[in-house]
Amino acid sequence: MAYSNTGITPLNGIQHQEKQKELLSFEEEGRTLSIEELQDLGDAALGLRVHVTAKDGSFIGVINLILPDCRRLALEKACNAKTGKKKMGLVMVFFHNIQTIMIIGEDKEARQRLLQDLYCEDQRGKQLLMKKLVPIHLADKEKDNLVDEDVLLGRVAPKGNCFGQSPSHEENENVELPTPPRIPRPSKWCIIDNLNESFQKALKFVQTENVVALGCEGPKLGRSGSLAWLSLATSSHIFLFDIAKLGKEAFTQGLAEILTESSIMKVMHDCRALEDLLHHQHGINLSNVFDTQACEIYVYMLNHRGAVPCYVSSLPSLLVRYLGLSPQHLFFSHVREECAESDESVWLERPLPSRLCEGLAQGVMYLRELRLALLDLVLVDLAQLTSIYVSSLRDKDSTTLHRLEPHVVPMEIQNLGRRSVSNSINVFDPFVSFSRSANKIPLNDKK
Repeated sequence: MAYSNTGITPLNGIQHQEKQKELLSFEEEGRTLSIEELQDLGDAALGLRVHVTAKDGSFIGVINLILPDCRRLALEKACNAKTGKKKMGLVMVFFHNIQTIMIIGEDKEARQRLLQDLYCEDQRGKQLLMKKLVPIHLADKEKDNLVDEDVLLGRVAPKGNCFGQSPSHEENENVELPTPPRIPRPSKWCIIDNLNESFQKALKFVQTENVVALGCEGPKLGRSGSLAWLSLATSSHIFLFDIAKLGKEAFTQGLAEILTESSIMKVMHDCRALEDLLHHQHGINLSNVFDTQACEIYVYMLNHRGAVPCYVSSLPSLLVRYLGLSPQHLFFSHVREECAESDESVWLERPLPSRLCEGLAQGVMYLRELRLALLDLVLVDLAQLTSIYVSSLRDKDSTTLHRLEPHVVPMEIQNLGRRSVSNSINVFDPFVSFSRSANKIPLNDKK
């Protein structure tokens, strides 16, 4: 069980000291760095002030981020080396355009800020929420729209209004605070890629849960495709099973038992492709599934007199609509129709890029909470009926109360039932009434 990392690999204390000595030698000798040497420095390269000569220009700036997967270098506080004109926001330079990189100093403030996330992480594991890179000229405006990640993960109660600001005295009465999570949200994830003790411990941990979230990814998911990743989320952990590496033995050694166990509810969003694949390739049928996509269709039917929507809703749209999450903290899977095969093949890359690992985790992180939000909408009629039922005796006067028979359904409920029959059709005809014995009974004979 190994925690994944993002961007530059964090270094331990000894490695960091060695990299610092290597860095000082580069600076003292006035040597230029190659891309390979820069990546080898790891997090020691963050905060360095460098002179980058590229095919499309020459820049002086501070290293903000190195993206090996995208093969790009990000510079902050950058300016044109020839004219001295400052550049707004981050300057992104592709590795293949870089000709030389020369170290000219160090920005201690930037270095301390950039290394803070790498060395001040707590023991909760890999954080699911990434910091957004914002241009300098938009930084002040962006501060007004940020919500603390601990609030999003449900670790603390929200403070101030929904934009992270403290409301003024005049707004205190009218401000609406974001609703805190109803259940704990998992804050760390790990990859299971070997059939060892970690695999068995993960299965035992999942088996102790009554409700888990289930997700999957792979090229051409279905009976003719392949399953690359299977995600299982509990109240505190997210397990990413590398099925492409584990193979069919992962199912025979315990995963199949969880998927078919009726006492464990599996919350999914669009279970169709996974069920099709498991049934035809492994002989496994999912049991006790709550599909949030199917439930949202049912909610639509309840609110539109039985009408069925033409298109299904994506998971990010439901999370924004029902949980009020910000799109910047969600994962959007982009697959081009004309390049579907190549786009979906990224799930077979090893090691899987960290941004995709986080996408797998975010795909199941909120499903358990989304299920509760949808159930509230499904059971809204039952809640109203229960409210009427509770007051059916309480609000009666003593004379009426003695005439009521406890074995008879209260009249308020009976009246509610008569009204609901006419609401169950798509087109309401005021000249037609309904009963159990006949579909249509003309109220007035026009002959």
